Amino acid sequence: MNIFEVELLNVIFIIAPFTIYLFYVAYNRNISKKENKLFLELALFSSLYLSLKYGVTTVGTVPILIVNIPLLIAFWFNRNFSSIIISIILVLYYYTYFDFNLATLILEYLFYYVLYLVFITYYKKSFLFASTFILSKMVLVVIQAKYVGLMELFTKEQLGTFLISIGLFYFSALLTIYLIKKGDDIIKYHMNVKKLEENEQIQVSLFKITHEIKNPIAVCKGYLDMFDVNNMEHSKKYIPIIRSEIERTLLLLQDFLAVSKLKIEKDILDINLLLEDVVYNFKTIMKEKKINLDFVLDEDEELFINGDYNRLSQVIINVLKNSIEAIKLEGTIKIRVEETERLVKINIQDDGIGIENISKIGEPFFTTKKNGTGLGVPLSQEIIKAHGGKIKYFSKLNQGTLVTITLPKDLKAID
Repeated sequence: MNIFEVELLNVIFIIAPFTIYLFYVAYNRNISKKENKLFLELALFSSLYLSLKYGVTTVGTVPILIVNIPLLIAFWFNRNFSSIIISIILVLYYYTYFDFNLATLILEYLFYYVLYLVFITYYKKSFLFASTFILSKMVLVVIQAKYVGLMELFTKEQLGTFLISIGLFYFSALLTIYLIKKGDDIIKYHMNVKKLEENEQIQVSLFKITHEIKNPIAVCKGYLDMFDVNNMEHSKKYIPIIRSEIERTLLLLQDFLAVSKLKIEKDILDINLLLEDVVYNFKTIMKEKKINLDFVLDEDEELFINGDYNRLSQVIINVLKNSIEAIKLEGTIKIRVEETERLVKINIQDDGIGIENISKIGEPFFTTKKNGTGLGVPLSQEIIKAHGGKIKYFSKLNQGTLVTITLPKDLKAID
């Protein structure tokens, strides 16, 4: 293995933990600052361990310079406590393997720390600091090696290789810092893009909420402007309309809060019993609208899953309510439950008017109902998603709608 391959391998030992760290941060959207710092510390000490344990050299048996790069990275990321711990480890390392003077080593790493504080105070992070640190280490390690007589032990060829390796250390260290900086910049860029996208979604949602609330309030204002308190006809005609618009506004806000503050409390439940309880509450309405319910369950059959009874009931209620409203007069609602080894599938099908613009189903505030909020379907989707399942809508205009709710028995998300 030539000297260039040695340096490349050492750089890989240093960079590998930070590559894993950066990938983790990139793909974990909800990582907190505390978690971020914890994984950064883990990457730092993993890098130090790999360089100390598996670092290679063309002279001697242990690496003499490359092990300082984790300290430089700790300084780069402003990890004060970690830099102190790494400095202590490196002092003991040089004292143990190279017999360098302990007092001189302590002073040397104190100098690095003071150098870091000076740069962070006046210049912040820069490659000037990295270069100063690397050059200082290169000079001081040669002085220490000369002092303990280490260089006299080398042959001319070994001494030449040693000096070349010191030169390569400069470029390896700068390359490592450059790669980590670029990776960190890319992660920050993508995180900022995600934040902008999230802010854009929030702005769109707020715009839609404002628009939806403004309409009924504008109606109320219009009728109040025309309202004459001394006119009984106005009272009979306008007050019910104003009350209806206010109720619609409150319903909109209530549904929006339900979507925003979704909380799931799972427990063992019988899905068949849940369906029976929900269907029972709709029997009177179905009878009035002459809707035939095709729903048969084996009374002795129990189908247990782990889920939130109230939230899942909310989903079934929303689906059945939509099916009933889709059937103008007379029709059929069919409910079937299918079971596999891993899944439970609930099919709810009606022969109502169907859903126009089915591709928009699930978009907040999209509704085909005159007094709908357009938040029932998004809320149902969030509830089922929180259970690791899926809810799908299939519909043809004037032919009916099929809703399939698939839930895992073992709570693992469905691919």
